[in-house]
Amino acid sequence: MSVTGSVSAMMEQDTDTRPRSCQPSAAVCWFLQALVLACTCLAVVAFTGRAHAAAGQWQAGGRLGAAWLDGARLGPSIEGYLRHGLADSVDFELQVLTSLHPFQPDSKSAPASSTASEPAWAFGLSPGVLYRWDVLRAVPFAGIGLGIYEWSGVNRELNRAQFGVSGRLGLDYLLSRNVVMSVQASTHLVMAESSVRLPWFQLGVGAAHAWGW
Repeated sequence: MSVTGSVSAMMEQDTDTRPRSCQPSAAVCWFLQALVLACTCLAVVAFTGRAHAAAGQWQAGGRLGAAWLDGARLGPSIEGYLRHGLADSVDFELQVLTSLHPFQPDSKSAPASSTASEPAWAFGLSPGVLYRWDVLRAVPFAGIGLGIYEWSGVNRELNRAQFGVSGRLGLDYLLSRNVVMSVQASTHLVMAESSVRLPWFQLGVGAAHAWGW
């Protein structure tokens, strides 16, 4: 009786331990399935949110930075912009910018009566179209536009409004749903009647408020 009982006990122990070591419990299986389903739902919601958030959205902001004008030294610049989403990845933007440029004494664009301390300033109003690539919180963009520009302290022939073109390249970073940090580089080319081209380059960093999601 003792030998038979010990053998039976050993067999029961072996049969009890093998299933526990080979397969997870039902609770673990349910948890894994629920986790996979939740991750899938979050991915779908995040993707659709990024794809459709820009249509009809408004954004207004400003940037401070530095600007360079052909024949002039670097100077401070300030700009403001208003943006509206036309489609999922296309925005209309109205940009207003100005900068101050102290001229070098030997500047080829400076008037003959200018001095080393005489500053020059530039002003531009440029509507354009942007294309965006949504990458989570970082949103790179590029765009082109037309504009009207005016400056002073360059020469007498150019002290009036002129039409030009602009190119823009930048990056928005979404701090929250309504607060956006932004950096942008823009170049502006104006054709003058005196055959002098005045490329205007600007780099600015700033913030914006977004609404209308």
